[in-house]
Amino acid sequence: MHNNDWVLFSVDPVIFTVKNGSLKILLSKRENEPFKGSWGLPGGRVDKKACIDLKAALHLKLKQKTGIDNMFFEQLGTYGNESMDPRGWSVTTAYLALVHHEDIHLNNNAKELAQWHDVESIGKSVELGFWHEQIIKDAVQRLRDKSLYTDLPVNFMPSEFTYAMLREAYEAVLGFQVVRQAFTARMERSGIFEDTGKRLLGSNRPSPLYRKTNHSGAYIFAGQIKEVTK
Repeated sequence: MHNNDWVLFSVDPVIFTVKNGSLKILLSKRENEPFKGSWGLPGGRVDKKACIDLKAALHLKLKQKTGIDNMFFEQLGTYGNESMDPRGWSVTTAYLALVHHEDIHLNNNAKELAQWHDVESIGKSVELGFWHEQIIKDAVQRLRDKSLYTDLPVNFMPSEFTYAMLREAYEAVLGFQVVRQAFTARMERSGIFEDTGKRLLGSNRPSPLYRKTNHSGAYIFAGQIKEVTK
């Protein structure tokens, strides 16, 4: 039971990864009403007794619902009105979060409730509660827009990676093929990656493994990334 004079406040992380060449989002199945049985973002109401600020509230919800508490994130926006939640006037602060899929270790409870879904399935085969579909659409747009001129997709990478792996992550996010030579030159000019001296063996010649040296936030490139023209 909620007092009609209260405003319900929550935090909702929109967690993306790239796996098998596809952009995916982590959703959890709701156990309780409203929208019981529907998929939703792995967030929830802010526990004001357990959290001193929004960042602490976000980390707590991530830990409770996914077992994850360490990933890149930035604030996406704040949403709210009287119709977002049937229980009353509600406000939520949403966060864009990015993670390497092999870094995910869901706890036993979360394994049954949290799953990765293709972003393309949102609004089609995946039924969502609240305003989560709109929040996800806004997060996808933010990710795609910023990936045109920043290094955000590097947050999908393991600690060491090839430029080919990074290029494939960009392509999964942007939805188009990237010019390989221009992409490599773009990464080299940035000065934010270093060659580890290691090589990834494969069917072609060994590929250098890199790591990011500058972790102060998203790096902004000069100009936008180039698409392969047909």
